[in-house]
Amino acid sequence: MALGNANTSAQARGKNVATKRKRRKETIAARNYRSFSCGPKAANHPASCSGGPLGNVFTHNGSSALPTVNDIVYTSKRARNPNSFEAGFYKVDGGGGRFKALEIDSAGVVTATHNC
Repeated sequence: MALGNANTSAQARGKNVATKRKRRKETIAARNYRSFSCGPKAANHPASCSGGPLGNVFTHNGSSALPTVNDIVYTSKRARNPNSFEAGFYKVDGGGGRFKALEIDSAGVVTATHNC
C-alpha cells in the first residue's frame, strides 16, 4: 500500500505533463518580451501620476521599451492565454524626467497612455 494521497501518486506517474508543457510554451513565447517598471495601481490618471515609486516589474509584448496602445502586459514573463491583469492606471518613467500613465484593462491590453 502506497503512502500519500491520490494527487501525490498521480503527479508521480506524470499526469501533470500537459500543465508542464503549457508552462513551457508560455515561457518560450515570451522569450523576447521586454520588462519595465511601474508604480502601484491607481483608480484614475491623476492619482497614478502622483502615486508611489516605480516598484512593480511587468513584461509586455511590444517592440519599444515601454508598452504602447494595444500591447499586452503580463505580470510574469510568460505569455498566458487568457491573461488576467488587475485593471487600472499605472505610472511609468517616460524618460527625460517625465512620467506617463498607462491605462490597462483586465486582459492586460494597454488601452491608452496619458502624460503626467
